[in-house]
Amino acid sequence: MYKSRCYFLRTILIVCIISFCSAISYAQTYGLKFQGHDVTLDKRTELNLTPNDFLKIEDEFEISFSIKLDVFKPGTIFGYIFRIISEENKNIDLLSTPTPVNELNLVIGNSNTVIPINYPSNYENKWVNLRIKFFLQQDKVVFYTPDTFYVQNNIGFKKTDAFKLIFGANDYQQFKTTDVPSINIRDVKIYEKGKLTHHWPLDSKRGTVAYDIIKNEKAVVKNPNWLKLSHQAWNTELDSELEGYFMTAIDESNERIFFIGINELNIYSFDDKSLITKEYTNQPPFINDSYRSFYNKNDGKIYAYLIDSEEGLASLDVETATWSGSDMYPEIETKFRHHNRYFDAEENSIYLFGGYGFHTYNNTIFKIDLNEPEITTVPTNDSVFLPRYLAGLGALNDTVYIFGGYGSETGNQIINPHSYYDFIGYSLKDSNFFKKFDVPQIIDDMAVANSMWVNAGNRNYYALIFEKSLFDGYLQLVRGNLDSPEIENVGNKIPFQFLDIRSTAGLFFLPGQNKLFAFTTYLTESQTTNVAVYSISFPPDKFEETSILETKNTVFWIVVVLIAVLSGAAFTIYSYFRKKRKKQTVKPASAVNIIEQPATQVLHTPYISSDEIKYQIIFFGGFQVFDKNYTDITSKFSPLLKELFLLIVLYTSKNNKGISSDKITEILWFDKTVKSARNNRAVNIAKLRNILGEVGACELTKKTGYWKIKAEDNKIISDYQDFSDITSSKTNLSKRDILRLIKITEKGAFLHNVHYDWLDEFKASISDTVIDTLIEYAKSCDIQKEADFIIHLTNSVFNFDSVNEDAMILKCRAEYCLGKHSLAKSTYQKFFKEYKIMYGQDYNQPFIKILDIH
Repeated sequence: MYKSRCYFLRTILIVCIISFCSAISYAQTYGLKFQGHDVTLDKRTELNLTPNDFLKIEDEFEISFSIKLDVFKPGTIFGYIFRIISEENKNIDLLSTPTPVNELNLVIGNSNTVIPINYPSNYENKWVNLRIKFFLQQDKVVFYTPDTFYVQNNIGFKKTDAFKLIFGANDYQQFKTTDVPSINIRDVKIYEKGKLTHHWPLDSKRGTVAYDIIKNEKAVVKNPNWLKLSHQAWNTELDSELEGYFMTAIDESNERIFFIGINELNIYSFDDKSLITKEYTNQPPFINDSYRSFYNKNDGKIYAYLIDSEEGLASLDVETATWSGSDMYPEIETKFRHHNRYFDAEENSIYLFGGYGFHTYNNTIFKIDLNEPEITTVPTNDSVFLPRYLAGLGALNDTVYIFGGYGSETGNQIINPHSYYDFIGYSLKDSNFFKKFDVPQIIDDMAVANSMWVNAGNRNYYALIFEKSLFDGYLQLVRGNLDSPEIENVGNKIPFQFLDIRSTAGLFFLPGQNKLFAFTTYLTESQTTNVAVYSISFPPDKFEETSILETKNTVFWIVVVLIAVLSGAAFTIYSYFRKKRKKQTVKPASAVNIIEQPATQVLHTPYISSDEIKYQIIFFGGFQVFDKNYTDITSKFSPLLKELFLLIVLYTSKNNKGISSDKITEILWFDKTVKSARNNRAVNIAKLRNILGEVGACELTKKTGYWKIKAEDNKIISDYQDFSDITSSKTNLSKRDILRLIKITEKGAFLHNVHYDWLDEFKASISDTVIDTLIEYAKSCDIQKEADFIIHLTNSVFNFDSVNEDAMILKCRAEYCLGKHSLAKSTYQKFFKEYKIMYGQDYNQPFIKILDIH
């Protein structure tokens, strides 16, 4: 009876674990996106499943993985999906090729055999499982797709072979390659004789290590782009400050966003991440915060319009930067601020809904016919569309949908204004509104960013909501469906400064990027416009806060916890039955210890010993940066970004003031025009902010008018800051302080692998400080008692000055005191040679004299 009960409980436990793991694995988007031809060579992704040794397998094994091909950019499809390399340097490769059609090619390196393989049917933007099975004894391989399979004999592998398995780019011997297709990979599995022996889910959010949840073996990832994070967190594409007032317009077809100012047009390209500026050929006298703009894909022009005036319409030729329209436009304070707009491409007209002005909310509908052009009022039933502004608008087929907003039934601002939580539709065919439903009240004082997006495939809509009553607030992406009132938050929060006469925000989708984009603008009191653009991969998922579980495979550790909890529950039930039968008390064994054991191990950082300080930013011995999980992200700093970062950091440290934009331009973009330099600065500041976000609690700010990098106390630790703290006092330095200073400086000189003209001043000052501090302390030591310490100290000095006479004398004397006479002589001779090279003359003190032996 008890055995049957135990079997029953064990069965329940296994079913729960399998169900739980399945829910975790499939509830969210995960996998590894391989960066290929869309980025520079050094940014391309590699997944090495065998970084330390060859994988030894006997006879029969299978490699299985799921793949999704990015076909949005045809030029990025070619490259190596994986390479399997034997110890004898024989290989089998799987490539993706775009010509004559998109297909796979299995290349048997030993015989130069190429097997063309058709992609499975309906593979675009879908996960597809591929399998390759090796029969080593038969010298045969079978490749499986969901549709068919391919067999190849005489592959050249042996039964006794061991293998390297590398996806994407690799730098292994003669098999090096940087040809990487833009693909997504997940759930890499290895079966040996039908038994699952390895499984890398590739479901991380951060880091350069992927864990095998079967044997906990590590795979190394270079330049990772984890899908889970990209579907949960917004990435800052652009964060810039432009002079004057700017309107926005979106060109989805060419993947551009326009910022239309009084004097110039700024164009940001999502394809190559560039921001260019065009000066107008003729000056528009009308642009102010009453005007709005949109891009007409029919004629490729930007239109600026003012609802309140029949003459308030002008167009801008994007290519020539020339305005067309009436010469004079009245500067009228608008009655329709924050209205919603829909462009009907077939009619070549725009519909305008609602708005606010002069303390009145509106529900009027206007139509601007761009063929005439003329503005007319559209009659409709107004019992559904109540007066409002700050609503979201999206469209599907011939129906426009309006979500939420803020207003009052009477339109009068002083009579019960409130947020709307309704979702209504407007039929373009019938010119009538109809109510769909009310959504749950998920935040108070809810307002909605001006534009939202509807997915035609599943009728899901996406909108950005925010609290109207907050100035320093945030935008939150929400997802709903046109056929249901249910709504949920997806993605993390976007910072948003809101003042209705100064702020705008919107949402749009670019199919070529397969991402949702959000933009915000804010007109400051000094009449500059802060513009920002953010992106999140589609479809977005619910945001999960980073936890310590993420440094190992999340599923693995959650399963451990689940097993412990369910085991404890099962044991308790079993004990109850046992107690009931035997009428005796049985003290339950402690199952909780199973949960506690792995938690502290997750935080271990293998490359830093327990007695070292974990610096996130390293300057001495070479520039190095680690993110908040202590993963090395130095490679993300391009030469230009590195110099920009160092400029701001060092000038911040130098005077606690920072560095001006003019000074940055003088150093980095002295050969550019003022506008070109400003655009370059804006783009690179945005990139730098993104990287610093990965580092953690530090902020790139210009609140004082100077660029500074500020880190929260004790959150970001750098060896340069530690050095500054130690050397800030020239007196009363303890031996512990000096040991810390030696630990910092023994790695090498300050930024020894970085060379800029402006940096020489900083290097010289730091070198002088290090040498003076260490030598001064060493001279106060008893050389007989602390000879080892003196040697250690002088080695650090030599990193900064290889011909420092004081350090040479101290080291020689210390070595001599330890009885290491030949080492002392060698130290002297090395110094003697370098001194002659440096100064062109012999050092004039003999060895015996510097030892001061009497």
